[in-house]
Amino acid sequence: MQTLSIVKIENPSCLWGRVVWGSGDDTKTTDHYNNMLTQMNLFYHDITQDLRKLKPTSLEEGEVCVVYWAAIKSWCRAVVESIYMDSISCQARCRLVDHGERLVISSDQIRLAVPSFLQLPFWVRKFHLAGIKPTTLRVSVFEEKAKLIQSTQWDSSATLYLHNLLQASTQTEAVLLESESDSTSIELYLTVSNIKICVNEELVAKRFAYYSRDSADSEGLDEGDRLPVMLSSSILTQIVSTASNKLITQSQPPPVTSQSPPAAGAVDWLTASSPFESQQHDLVTSKRDYQVKITGQQLSPSSQSSSSSGAAAAPESDPSEDTDSSLAAALAKNLSLFSSVSTSVEVEQGEAEETRRSDEDWTCSRLLEWLNPGPLNTDPDAAVDGVSRSDPSSSGILVHSALPVEPCSSVADAPITDALRSVLRRKQYSTLSTADCYSWPAVARGCNTLIVSHNADQPLSYLPPLLTHILLNSIFASVACSSGPIAVLLCPGWEKVQAVFDLLEESNVARSLHPISVLLGIGKDEAEAFKIPKNCLLLVTTPFSLVRLLSCHSFLFLRLYHLVLDEADQLFTLAPDQMVSILQHFRKVTSSEMTASCPQQLVAIAKRWTSHMEGLLADHMPYPCIVITVPQEAAFYGNIQQITLMTVESSKISILLGALDFNPDVGQKTLIVANSVQEVEDVFKAVSNKSAFCLKIHEGLTHRFDFAIQQWRKDIGPGTQVILVTTNGCVKCLGITDATCVVHCGFPTSPKLFGSRLFCMAENFRNLSEQGQRESCPYVARSVLLISERNARHIVGILRYLRRTNALLPPELLSFAQGIHVAREEQKTDRPLCSYVKSFGVCRESSLCPDRHRFISQLDQSELPASGVIEVVPLYIKTASVFYGRIVKKEDSRFDKMSSEMASYYAEKKPLAKELLEGGLYAVQDDKVFHRVKILSVPDKRDCLFFSVFACFIDVGKEEEVKSYQILHLPEQFHSLPGQAVEIIICRVKPVDAENNWHPKVTRTISQKIRGLQHRGRAVLSLGNTVFVDPMVRVTQVPGVKTLINEYSIQSEILTTGMGISNPMHLDLLRALCQEGPSGSCKEAEHTSRQQDGVPEGAHQSNQQQLIGPGSTDCDDSTISFHPQVRWYQTSDSVTLRVKLMNPENQCCDFYPDRVVYSGRVNGRSYRVDLELHQNIAADCCCLQMNSSEPVLILVKQQQGYWEKLVRNKNMFVSYDMEHIDDDDEDKTPNGLWFVENTGEDNWYLNSESTSDSD
Repeated sequence: MQTLSIVKIENPSCLWGRVVWGSGDDTKTTDHYNNMLTQMNLFYHDITQDLRKLKPTSLEEGEVCVVYWAAIKSWCRAVVESIYMDSISCQARCRLVDHGERLVISSDQIRLAVPSFLQLPFWVRKFHLAGIKPTTLRVSVFEEKAKLIQSTQWDSSATLYLHNLLQASTQTEAVLLESESDSTSIELYLTVSNIKICVNEELVAKRFAYYSRDSADSEGLDEGDRLPVMLSSSILTQIVSTASNKLITQSQPPPVTSQSPPAAGAVDWLTASSPFESQQHDLVTSKRDYQVKITGQQLSPSSQSSSSSGAAAAPESDPSEDTDSSLAAALAKNLSLFSSVSTSVEVEQGEAEETRRSDEDWTCSRLLEWLNPGPLNTDPDAAVDGVSRSDPSSSGILVHSALPVEPCSSVADAPITDALRSVLRRKQYSTLSTADCYSWPAVARGCNTLIVSHNADQPLSYLPPLLTHILLNSIFASVACSSGPIAVLLCPGWEKVQAVFDLLEESNVARSLHPISVLLGIGKDEAEAFKIPKNCLLLVTTPFSLVRLLSCHSFLFLRLYHLVLDEADQLFTLAPDQMVSILQHFRKVTSSEMTASCPQQLVAIAKRWTSHMEGLLADHMPYPCIVITVPQEAAFYGNIQQITLMTVESSKISILLGALDFNPDVGQKTLIVANSVQEVEDVFKAVSNKSAFCLKIHEGLTHRFDFAIQQWRKDIGPGTQVILVTTNGCVKCLGITDATCVVHCGFPTSPKLFGSRLFCMAENFRNLSEQGQRESCPYVARSVLLISERNARHIVGILRYLRRTNALLPPELLSFAQGIHVAREEQKTDRPLCSYVKSFGVCRESSLCPDRHRFISQLDQSELPASGVIEVVPLYIKTASVFYGRIVKKEDSRFDKMSSEMASYYAEKKPLAKELLEGGLYAVQDDKVFHRVKILSVPDKRDCLFFSVFACFIDVGKEEEVKSYQILHLPEQFHSLPGQAVEIIICRVKPVDAENNWHPKVTRTISQKIRGLQHRGRAVLSLGNTVFVDPMVRVTQVPGVKTLINEYSIQSEILTTGMGISNPMHLDLLRALCQEGPSGSCKEAEHTSRQQDGVPEGAHQSNQQQLIGPGSTDCDDSTISFHPQVRWYQTSDSVTLRVKLMNPENQCCDFYPDRVVYSGRVNGRSYRVDLELHQNIAADCCCLQMNSSEPVLILVKQQQGYWEKLVRNKNMFVSYDMEHIDDDDEDKTPNGLWFVENTGEDNWYLNSESTSDSD
């Protein structure tokens, strides 16, 4: 037996309701339906929607649509049951599938049902009482006799009695029987006064029905059942009276409702308006949480025409049979009862609320008219029609163009050639993005175009129209007397250059344009030796390579008509100086008289707006077309004034009121956006007490959209402040673009949401496509952001935006964001240390990188050597400066022994692995060598005979897929030796031209040179399974002597390729990273550093004092003294120490004959240098100076001469300044041993017996 919720009663054979599946699940289901109803109202009330697309072109019976029900002021799902057409209008009779109502609706109020609103099943179902049929009383005037007979329609008294039973019941249950095409038969059980009754049997007992012949209980209406029974008229009222006295609480939840309260006179939820009876009497009752409407018979047409639904009268049906006079009298008597009940407090409150709102609307309208005289538009459709359907701003797209732009809608009508159209189909680029629709016509027409969109990194977003214009126009208009490319495409890196070039090769333009890609290194003669083919018309390169070409071959770029900036934001960020040189050359070429008649075009594509683009538009792009499809980037372009206010949640409204200008000098339109309906009500209540004109709109007031937007769009004069308080969901539906100020009372939880709010000021953005607005803008639009303690988890994200606004930020916001960043890094305990930090010392995208960027001693402790000379064999070259290999130890031959034993074992037999387990050790043969592998993942085989697994070669370091039939069984004796692969990183080199990754040419060159060969390197640091070496050389011994020859240095080989440069700060950044470990591990970090440098613990107490303040027992930044990096160089009479701190505060420096102590603070951290000098100085003559914002200590020597080293004991934070190494002459070298560090030159020598280390 299931719990049933009855929504509406038409008669015992037509009950509308739903099955309740438990309280928890039913609450969730109700929430889903209420949310769907809210979204439907927002969508169909959205004034930016194109009604021509939403209105159906034709109607068919049985079609699901959406109609507007005026009774509850809501859009509802409906099914068309019948259609009535005349010469003037078309009407449809529709059944509301979520309410059980039937309405006659004009076709103008019918909309197409969006698929997203059809995902939930219909809310109510049709039920009928099983096994019974209706009876009616026939009175014969001549025979003066009355008898009960079978009937095809239910008597109204039976319907009334059933309704009264439902009103009095405390629980409604049913046994679901057969399901027919449109209805389900049930046995209905009601609990009345703690007594459960079967309604089917109750109606038969009261002679309202009889058992049908199909029922097994009876064979129909026999002779005894035909005799009428006199029933007291009180049975129609006593149940209601009893239930009213007992205040029975309804157990079933109310049906899905609108957010707004029903208006007075609205059609009630339980309504007995029979679909087959057009003339009815209305009997209305109200009971606690819901109201009931019961239909009588023969309602006059005039009464029906005044019904609350406003629908036309339904067609008449057949007249019903005669009814017993006593029942009719009882029904008439109860009319006054139900009518009086219907005017209950709830209805009175609804009427009062409606009257109050009407008065408020009228008053506000009259006030605005008085302040700004003008005609009042009372036609809501006129406001909708006022929005241009071709206006891109209604879709959140900013298009500023000196020339009109007609967007394309699909690839079929795009302004590109058929050949390029086929390429797009082959690439499955079948749908144009919003940016494509507006930018392609401008690019194909040859206009200067700036595009900012999310898909700016896709070359297909701009190449087709550009190539079309070049092929159809520029290639024929170019100056024939000169040679060289007519188009240059600049990309931010070699990877993008290769991707664009590959796409050009596939686009079938190579035969006409002959494109080439150019990537030049910093070699002396590389650019000069490069030759551009004579037939090349399109060049793809980077800014750095192009500048090198221009320096040697500028005469080859005299017909440069098209300059394309791919990812322009990255180009200006990574190569600002090079971009200035390129743009100056482009302007010089395009402004010459020789090219005046030739096409000239500059196309810039970016993901973000940067300040450089403003100068680009002003100086190099006359009459541009600007297309920005990212709302928050459009706000940067529009030069929005951003104001950020910190507040506690309890005082947010008071801070908001203080930020508003209620007496502006010019007319202001302020939009206040909240995150909830309750917040809208609270803010509206506070603002309306101070503002002359204030409006509110939220999800419960969607029916007032037309009125609100009508008042908002009226012209306002000086001194008028119009304020609209709304929610996030309503902002887009209102289509506002002319606000002068947006106040974010509710915090925007995503960049998209933030951007949609800011775009409400689009009409007040500056227009850089118009020359007049480049100097000044009539309005300065403002954005006011309120941040409270509840928005802590969004601080880091919003701060990325706020920093780009160049606005003053509260210091507490910055410190809080820094704390969050540190906390997030400390939570990445399951992530490895970032590969970019290890390879180059810094990660360019640390805020987005998922890996760890902080040193954690527990994770980064290493047993590998951190100092001294090591022998390594590179086996797997990952990049030019990172490879995996083995550390060779003379005293340890276990690996060589295991390798020979494995070769002997598999020489006799090669047993295949029987079962592949994740994490298991196996063997794989590669050429003639057998490797141990560890399986990282095993796919779902699904009875496949051949498959691949992902495995790690634990002695080589590479990870790759291996075929299952190649995996061999590995005996247990080969499991004991741990994996030998160690990550080895070459220090102090990085890619040229601000690249993130090494070019494959460099990696390939280094791999061919070093793979499998033993090298010697000096370990300078170790973290986890990584050893950092500087330098690393290939060493051979001269036969017969003890001299070792360094054949080459890997750093030198990388620099020789021209694709790498020196990275002098690499080690300094890594050591600083180790120093700035998380609090609580400072002692462990220092202990680890001393152990790695080969210094026994306790040997140098001064080092410990440099890291931990005197008397400190914790590791708080306020008590720790960090040791900065120190660079030193010398002359014959002095030593210069440069402390690597920028703009330190509270500096103090003490000089002693054999010691120097310096201290200072930077960013709240204390730094201290305490050095015991190798020789004595004249303390009175020493001084502290500032040079380039860095402290410089000048130490005057007591005795002239050159020191072998600066400090007595080795200090990892002190090193010689290599920039001054050339200042020292060889004849100044003191007597004794002098260690010369590798300076990058080949054929330098090192005595193998020397054991001294460099300072």
